[in-house]
Amino acid sequence: MKRDIKIIMHTHWDREWYFTKDETKVLLRNHMEEVMSYLEKHPDAIYILDGQSVMIDDYLELEPKAEERLRNLVGKGSLRVGPWYTQTDLLLVHGESIYRNLYYGIKRASEFGEPMKVGYAPDTFGHASQMPQIYNQFGIESTFFWRGFSELKAKKSDFLWEGIDGTKIVGVNLAAGYQGAKYLEENIDELEDRMNKIMPVLDKYSAGDARLIMNGHDQMPIQSNIETVMENMREIYPDDSISISDFESYVDSLDKDSLEVVNGELTHSRHARIHRTIGSTRMDIKLLNSEIEYNLYNVLEPLAVIGEDAGISYPHGVVEAILKLLFGAHAHDSIGGCNSDKVNQDIKQRLLCAKEMIDTQIELHLRLLTMADRTNNNTLVIVNPLPEGRQDEYVEMEMITRTKGFKILDEEDKEVPYTLLSQGEEDAGLIDRQVAARLLDIKVYRSKVMVHVDQMEGLSVRYFKFLEVEHIHDALIVAEGKGIENRWGKLYVADNILNYEDYVTGKLHKNILSIENSGDAGDSYDYSPPLKDRVINSSTAGILQVEKKSGKGIQEMIFTWSMAVPSDLSQREEGPDDIEAVFSGTFRMFDNDPKVHAEINHVNLAKDSRYRLVMKTGIVSDEVSVDGYLSEQKKLVYLAEELSVWEEENWVEKPVSIETCQSYVSLKEERGEAVLYTYGLKEYEVLEDEIHLTLLRSFSHLGKRELVNRPGRPSGIEIETPDNELMGKTFTFHVAFSFHKTELNLGKEAKKYLSPIMGYQRKEFNRFNLNAREELVISKGNLTLDLGQAVVSAVKLTEAENEIFLRIFNPTGETLVIKLPEKTYRADAMENRLESMEIATLKPQEILNMIVDKK
Repeated sequence: MKRDIKIIMHTHWDREWYFTKDETKVLLRNHMEEVMSYLEKHPDAIYILDGQSVMIDDYLELEPKAEERLRNLVGKGSLRVGPWYTQTDLLLVHGESIYRNLYYGIKRASEFGEPMKVGYAPDTFGHASQMPQIYNQFGIESTFFWRGFSELKAKKSDFLWEGIDGTKIVGVNLAAGYQGAKYLEENIDELEDRMNKIMPVLDKYSAGDARLIMNGHDQMPIQSNIETVMENMREIYPDDSISISDFESYVDSLDKDSLEVVNGELTHSRHARIHRTIGSTRMDIKLLNSEIEYNLYNVLEPLAVIGEDAGISYPHGVVEAILKLLFGAHAHDSIGGCNSDKVNQDIKQRLLCAKEMIDTQIELHLRLLTMADRTNNNTLVIVNPLPEGRQDEYVEMEMITRTKGFKILDEEDKEVPYTLLSQGEEDAGLIDRQVAARLLDIKVYRSKVMVHVDQMEGLSVRYFKFLEVEHIHDALIVAEGKGIENRWGKLYVADNILNYEDYVTGKLHKNILSIENSGDAGDSYDYSPPLKDRVINSSTAGILQVEKKSGKGIQEMIFTWSMAVPSDLSQREEGPDDIEAVFSGTFRMFDNDPKVHAEINHVNLAKDSRYRLVMKTGIVSDEVSVDGYLSEQKKLVYLAEELSVWEEENWVEKPVSIETCQSYVSLKEERGEAVLYTYGLKEYEVLEDEIHLTLLRSFSHLGKRELVNRPGRPSGIEIETPDNELMGKTFTFHVAFSFHKTELNLGKEAKKYLSPIMGYQRKEFNRFNLNAREELVISKGNLTLDLGQAVVSAVKLTEAENEIFLRIFNPTGETLVIKLPEKTYRADAMENRLESMEIATLKPQEILNMIVDKK
């Protein structure tokens, strides 16, 4: 057989890791100078710029005069860029972030030439089962990757990867690694020894006659003597063809009809580590990232669509700036948290900058919406960010008034019921510097209220108003008892544990929630149990204290969980348990919602430990339902097949049965289901009838060797990272749980949970002054779609034409038929109009992009 040896010249550019992004920017300038000089001297050569367009921006930031030179090389196809903006993680970030990363990566690459339409993700820690469809919607028909493959998936490393919706693309596992042919030796004897290690692997796993030689490594400079190396290689393999090539040529060489079909996620750790527990590393960074993603996709973008109707220009530039800060934090090492302390500090600071931008833009939009009402200075706006109607909901909002009391009135001056949750007095000069500058002594009351909203049209605004009165109105008051309830059930404390009585089925769920503490001898890549561990649970070792409060339509249980835990690993084996771990917060139940909502606060004081929230469901099942990227999928509770072979086959990492979700985990049986909804917490494990959701873990090193579940060399490097112990850091966790089936699927329920109705008061005192704007008008428009069981992923305006763009998906196992408004068009993932649509038919797990013309 004559082999077609295709050499891929590339570099893998970790933008940051145990080095900072600013270090690599300087290095990149030098790297690009060498690459461009080589390509200009060798016009037939091809160089892959790691599939990420951010390298264009990082380079031109330091060398702007080189833009034309760079444009020429990309334009002629010598330098391949895109399709990603950054090399993102493909399990931990939001599904919309995956779409936007590809959108901006392709958009930026297209400004220089033809983007590389290959799903190149060489070092990502696993690949979601929705990626074939997402890739396909961008015109990408193949993916090349290293981590996640095993022979349990396919015999050959070239295959057809079938996504959860049935979309198939070509999958190519880099069997010898993306770094397999780094720094090829020029000496022919040494080269032959090297190739004798690479070629047998490729001969075994390649499905066709082509062989992919990956000539590159992390920050590796271009191998400028590659021509000499190739001449020597031709002497070694005189019967084979040898050339510098690209990924597309390799795909074209395959007989696609003969390839095996692979289904599901690519998360096997047979040949390369996946780090299945990296989802709980640096939870402070991960929770901050999720907060920004939710506020961007669920709040700011739909709010900005509404604002456009009110005369507020859509903040395209602000959104792009926030997204690019996010993309920088989404690289697999970055969001993984497997970095030096210095790098993690930088990542967190950049995310804090993104948070300030998005929080400010949201408040600005809401404030401008209130200013559109020129008839009343005491305006409240109530905003529905979903393009679907909503009824009988509650909105939590903040009020600042001169009096303790106030009334809220709707558009017809009817009093709107609300409950005062909290109130405090403060100096108005601390809010508005003009008050302090004028030496005015003005006291105001800052209140949190829960307001009832009877109904809302989709993507709409309602204008309420408030009247200041002397007396406090409908405050949340302390009530007798240690339980809260609604028509679905009762949550109460008995015998120092938390129980839930289901009024619908009559079933009593004892010890429904608890906190678990265990040891962690791992590193930034993986949780690892200590050789000797003691697991401590709040239900047996803790003290639970509660206080009940009651208001209109809401009951609240204020709780404190405290338990003694070891301060570090040395105390874990023998004790004593010398640290008091305290978890405090609230449980809330509403008269219109079967879910129990929880806010849990904690200050970490223990090293080398892991905390998990444990929900006891009473349901034992072989599989669990979770949401992935714009989909619902079923995952096995226990990876029996993988665990039965991993030791015998010498997998590089134990395939532990710890998985990733996006926002919910559900166990089902014929009589019902138990659902745990999460806000940013994504790592879970199901043990018997319990869902274990990781809250945080603390550890001491970036990398360690010889872990219990990961034998051998350290991942990363063995440096101390004391910041990873998270000592003294404050955490706030939000979850909700339910045992009651609703008319809506879990995807829609989760979207509502993460997209609450918003409320905002036009305040007398503000940090910044705004001028009145004549162009502002009260928004009359709305977009109320009847999407049935389909779920909204995105509502925004397109960059090019300022048209309303929606992305929806079908998380059910049934085909959905949706009637659409007039002048609705199917769109591609790059937000271009395609054909008009009156009816949308979505097969199970299908994603639909569309543009709605409101003109």
